[in-house]
Amino acid sequence: MKIITCSSTLLLLLACLAAPALPAAAADGAVRGAPSCGEWVAQRKKAETLALANASWLIGYLSGLDAGSGRNVLAGRDNAAVFSWMDKYCREHPLKDVAAGGSALLEADGGSGGR
Repeated sequence: MKIITCSSTLLLLLACLAAPALPAAAADGAVRGAPSCGEWVAQRKKAETLALANASWLIGYLSGLDAGSGRNVLAGRDNAAVFSWMDKYCREHPLKDVAAGGSALLEADGGSGGR
């Protein structure tokens, strides 16, 4: 029983030490479900149900990036401002995806929350 507890504690410790590397791994392609910028722009123009799903995905992704990086890109910025920023990003980078745009927002903003 003590061996199992020690092993579990060691695994938990290793997982905690690896956690700061997770946002970088996401930026390297471990992201799932990100719509393409082409889809983002087309669906936003039509106000489709998928546009709402994409917007929800983006806010969740940015929330995860905030939590993982310790920066707060969402502070001081409402959802409409985030979506407007992504609209512009996707028009300028049509071959990218929304995850790349979210990561670019985090980097461009520097965690200042648009202030």
